[in-house]
Amino acid sequence: MRPDDTPTSEEHILRILSEASEPLYSSDIAARLNRELREWRAYSPVDVVKCMQDMGGRVVQLSDGRWTLKRRVD
Repeated sequence: MRPDDTPTSEEHILRILSEASEPLYSSDIAARLNRELREWRAYSPVDVVKCMQDMGGRVVQLSDGRWTLKRRVD
């Protein structure tokens, strides 16, 4: 977390993926982020993909385009 204890976008995405019962499309992740973080900013699926691509291998995209935590596919 950041010094002010506000979770980062990456932390929100990791939590969303960890709570999901199945892999999610970036559009589903963006919709959940937007529902939870209405006050902060609007996330597009492209924003979510860019963020996940910068997560250093903590998430992985499946062949059908959905995303999940890397530990779930190892």
